[in-house]
Amino acid sequence: MKRQLILLLLAGLPLLGCGPSGPSNVSVVTGLVTVDGKPADSATITFAPVPSGKSSFGRTDETGHYHLVYTTDIQGALIGEHTVTIANEPPPGQPRPAVMVPRQYGKAGKLTASVAANQSNEIDFALSSKMK
Repeated sequence: MKRQLILLLLAGLPLLGCGPSGPSNVSVVTGLVTVDGKPADSATITFAPVPSGKSSFGRTDETGHYHLVYTTDIQGALIGEHTVTIANEPPPGQPRPAVMVPRQYGKAGKLTASVAANQSNEIDFALSSKMK
């Protein structure tokens, strides 16, 4: 009985460290997306690691705030550099968001961000409707 208890405890050790904080190569990412100073609602934001890796996704609320999700159980994004895309094109038949994100920001390479280790990252995007 004692041996079985020890084996059971040892089997659970690998699970330690994978709790709510998630893996060590992922940090929490939140922020605000605005267009010409107004909150961008219903925008999808994607962080794609450079040069490669699993992307993280989020969606802005009516105040323009977002938080990224790495997996269904892990919040955040991989540590390091990312290309960022932001778009809020509604599907056909759906209402148009109050503040539209210009299409240029939905293309990879227009925006970048760096996710730092061991901290919560607040990364805001102040977008402009003027073409650059």
